Amino acid sequence: MQRTEKGFKLYKEGELVYLQASVLAASGFVDHAFSTRRGGCSSGAFASLNTGFHVGDSRENVRQNRRIFFEKFNYDYRFIVSSNQVHGTNLKVFDQSNCGEGALPLTARAECDALVTAEPGLPLAAYSADCQLIYFASWQKKPVVALAHAGWRGTLSGIGGKVVCYLKEHFSAHPESIFVALGPAVCRNCYKIDHQAAAQFQSAGWDNSAYMDPAGKGEWNLDLSTINAEQLLQAGVREKNMARNYWCTSCYPELFYSYRREKGITGRMIGFISISTT
Repeated sequence: MQRTEKGFKLYKEGELVYLQASVLAASGFVDHAFSTRRGGCSSGAFASLNTGFHVGDSRENVRQNRRIFFEKFNYDYRFIVSSNQVHGTNLKVFDQSNCGEGALPLTARAECDALVTAEPGLPLAAYSADCQLIYFASWQKKPVVALAHAGWRGTLSGIGGKVVCYLKEHFSAHPESIFVALGPAVCRNCYKIDHQAAAQFQSAGWDNSAYMDPAGKGEWNLDLSTINAEQLLQAGVREKNMARNYWCTSCYPELFYSYRREKGITGRMIGFISISTT
């Protein structure tokens, strides 16, 4: 089964349901996907494909869920690389010496929200349940991919644009050649921030109604996906090379975990990107 929304498309194989972006698939050198909550073995609030070890699910369930997901793409979950996500803009480059960091509990070493690699076959992974994962891929002198985790703090600090600048400076990846896909995230109608956070976005120039608007009771609706997309365009990414987000993690409870919808008791989706070896 395939749905044809712009941006990420939904696929179903047996019980497993996942998403991929055609702009990345068409590049010809990238493996990638974003999981849903369907196709795993967890139960209760974590039903069924929870991939987060830190949320209260059993470790054996999470291992099994990661195995199920990554086997679909011919990767061993024990060799993925991920970090401790801290809602910042720190970036780290990974290579084969980092293989397996973050694959099992307490094995992640880096504290960062943007991961980069030029190593073929090394899957970079990140987790979300409302925050946005941003996928990057470019091939100039050699292929390079990146994966960023953008909550409101990372978005406010422009993590997407910072990744673009880093790829340009360190990998000769011209912004207009970079393919970018914005993963599923909470939409503006479902996402409210308090007046203190709103004031920071206003000060940063995001007070236009295209990005945020008053929701009453001292709260504001914030559009993470639109702000991230605009930051990427400002950094030089071309619209034709960017897959925008049309999926809300809160609006689709049958597909996605949502931290806000479930008031913090929920699982995590996983996203990954890798330079293909085939």
